[in-house]
Amino acid sequence: MKQLKILIICSMVLMLFTFSQCRKNKNDEPQLPPETTTGAMTFGCKVNGKVFVPRDGNGRPGLFVQYVNLGNVPDGGWHLNIPAYNYSTKRGVSIETDSLFLLEGIVYEFKPQKKGYPLAWYEEVKNGSSEIYGKLENDSGILSIKKHDQINRILSGTFSFTGTKIATGEKINITEGRFDIRY
Repeated sequence: MKQLKILIICSMVLMLFTFSQCRKNKNDEPQLPPETTTGAMTFGCKVNGKVFVPRDGNGRPGLFVQYVNLGNVPDGGWHLNIPAYNYSTKRGVSIETDSLFLLEGIVYEFKPQKKGYPLAWYEEVKNGSSEIYGKLENDSGILSIKKHDQINRILSGTFSFTGTKIATGEKINITEGRFDIRY
């Protein structure tokens, strides 16, 4: 009889624990990934103060990375492409370079479509239409390279920028950006 009581109590405790784990925490908002330099394949930032992290349609990181050298030809050199997209919210942040080898410890200014500089923009799809907020010449924006390990192909850094919607002049602020990628 005593063993039956213990078994019933243990079963009830187990059921309570199981059901308490099923409840969703109201604070399950996305969190910024930590600033790492290990090639963790992470990306995140704040868009007007709200955390943005890329996700594919299945909850995995929606992060695609290219950093390639196209050689010593016209329009060659090192090209970085990081389109980070969240498929459920239909929002994305992109960082690119055109003909720029990124050096560890250097802070670069984002410049709109200038060879040898990084560029950045924010995009969101509303009512089936894409709205682009590009970093314009007079907007602020920096890309800081924390680690560039060519042997292990790791590129890590931080970024921030102000983007402007050209059609309306509306601004968006991207802050506390960080990435830690393998290319």
